[in-house]
Amino acid sequence: MAVNYIIIENEAFALENLKHTVARLRPDYHLMFTAESIEDSVEYLLGKPDIDLIFMDIELVDGNCFEIFRQVKVETPVIFTTAYDDFAIQAFQVDSIDYLLKPIGDEALSAALDKLERLTSKQTAAPDYTSLLRQMLQPANRQRILLSSGDNYSYAMIDDVAYFLSEDKYVYAYLRSGQRRMTEFRNLAEVEEILDSSHFFLVARNIIASIESIGKVSKYFNGRLKVEVQAGTDRQEAVVSAARRQPFLDWLGGK
Repeated sequence: MAVNYIIIENEAFALENLKHTVARLRPDYHLMFTAESIEDSVEYLLGKPDIDLIFMDIELVDGNCFEIFRQVKVETPVIFTTAYDDFAIQAFQVDSIDYLLKPIGDEALSAALDKLERLTSKQTAAPDYTSLLRQMLQPANRQRILLSSGDNYSYAMIDDVAYFLSEDKYVYAYLRSGQRRMTEFRNLAEVEEILDSSHFFLVARNIIASIESIGKVSKYFNGRLKVEVQAGTDRQEAVVSAARRQPFLDWLGGK
């Protein structure tokens, strides 16, 4: 059967491997689009493309893939890919969503595509991604984070964090007092997983801001927004993309 599909994946090797494996196992499948970011994926999906399948990596260059579901309604079947064998597998199984563990082998991919084709032939509705999103975005009940300074460790309460900044391969927590402290997080995707999404927002690919840190918000070029975040006397400017403008305004207004 002919299937139009897209791949949302931020690792070049994983993308090429998946493309070639699908082409070998299903030569009648047509790759329509690839993306490595939430922003590009949302822009493409908002155009309501004629596609039958989405391969979606969990961690993208600008955050966790579940941000896509916040910004656009996805009704196309999704096969998630992940490098972590314990990442929300139970949630995927409950919602009858397939996932593939990297590196993706022929047998696992073939089984996932067989399942897709069975569901399609039966005209079964796509899984309820809204329900899955609610599960994935539940606050993780974390109240504090680990900080490091040289050979020493300490902690900070999450409520004391004004914003998180990714810079020079490190993630820093800027406290409301204005202190800048290094964390043990590898990237902002890890930070997002432990935060309450009603209180923190990924305003740019390198900044997650708390609602209390938001200062001046103004219109910017091409439908974007310029946002000032603050921690004590420290000020940082971030640009919210056009694709994320409305979700940011909804979050800012408490929707």
